[in-house]
Amino acid sequence: MGSYQAAPRTPGVCMFVYNNMMHDARVRKEARTLVEAGYDVTVVAVYEPGRTIRNETVDGFRIVRQSRSILGLSRREIISFVLRKPLTQATPKVHPQGRGAASSGRRGAAARAFSLLESAVRLAVYPLRRVVVFGRFLRAGLRTRADVYHAHDLNTLLMGWSASWRRRGRLVYDTHEVATARAAMKFRWWAAVLERALIRRADRVICTTETRAEFTRERYGIPMPTVLRNLPAYAEPEPSGLIRERLGLPARVKIVLYQGGIQPERGLEQLLEAATHIRGGVVVLLGSGRLKPRLIEQTAKLGLTQVVRFHDAVPVEELPLWTAEAYVGLQVLQNTCFNHYSSLSNKLLEYLMAGVPVIANDLPEMRRLIEETGAGIMVDASDSRAIASAVNRILADPEERERMSQAAKGARQTFCWEKEAHILIDLYDDLLPLRGASARV
Repeated sequence: MGSYQAAPRTPGVCMFVYNNMMHDARVRKEARTLVEAGYDVTVVAVYEPGRTIRNETVDGFRIVRQSRSILGLSRREIISFVLRKPLTQATPKVHPQGRGAASSGRRGAAARAFSLLESAVRLAVYPLRRVVVFGRFLRAGLRTRADVYHAHDLNTLLMGWSASWRRRGRLVYDTHEVATARAAMKFRWWAAVLERALIRRADRVICTTETRAEFTRERYGIPMPTVLRNLPAYAEPEPSGLIRERLGLPARVKIVLYQGGIQPERGLEQLLEAATHIRGGVVVLLGSGRLKPRLIEQTAKLGLTQVVRFHDAVPVEELPLWTAEAYVGLQVLQNTCFNHYSSLSNKLLEYLMAGVPVIANDLPEMRRLIEETGAGIMVDASDSRAIASAVNRILADPEERERMSQAAKGARQTFCWEKEAHILIDLYDDLLPLRGASARV
């Protein structure tokens, strides 16, 4: 009898992530890396009407988005259905006393009534909504018939384990954060029970720093997790002028940049206090978040509108061009929980890749990076005057700033995703050692 060799089957990977995948650089890098290594990758993510599309292909991997609404429709889509008015149809412009005004009033009243009804029902149906959304994500994951189910963070671990159990696949638990040690974590007891119950069922566990990996190992009595740092892709970005153009800043102005989420416990209140003592620079907060309206209001009350400027978040692929304009970058995350204490911040690494000196809170992983590269200054970020003093030191000393900038640029080839990606590939090749070897005789 003759022999033949069947075409090898491409191993499948299904990733679960509980966000819309618009700004999640880590998941995008991991998915792209696995595609380049020969895996077929699908990411199940969150659908947000008006901001995302349900299905798309990016860098060779598929994104399949699922609604978090209990009916699978957004509030806006439901209102549109009730009023029988297409989402894209413009409201007619008529005389305010005409029929259009009355119709508009009815639509407004209907929308307000729906909003009140929605608020009343939301709490009552919350548990049911969670179950329905979980089922929606799980169904999408099972349809991929993947060999490996990769759960990004604790909020998708149960989805990943359920899918891997149903399909007899492998499970990777990728913990971007220490979910059970976050200051603002809701239902912490449930998170701790869930993680303890499922983490030992994972075939591989990934953490983002050595400190977090050691903590996870000791807490759950598991083998040392794989450390996969969230390093940026290698780049040599040059200043683009975008920040100055958008905010109307002259070329001579030195930009003191904070980029990232405008959220509590990021040290932004301390940064505003520090801004009253900063001389020779303009503080730019580049990002979005629930704390932003309050910070804008506080900036106006302090009379700092010419010293502190705000700009919304920009697409991740454009961010390096914005970052490179900074004279100095800030990472003033507060030490309010173990999750913060053990962090190696994305923005800190992004500043270095852009050749921007950094001022960072004196926490273990950040100190290790700054000491190794010599590209910045450590401070007690709970002290606004210490932040201001460090900023003023760099603003006033161009030679020291240039030395730190060159140190940051020199670290690019060491602290880049291209050097880190092999860790993920090795993990998967070890997990599926026979991939591609489907010969038959």
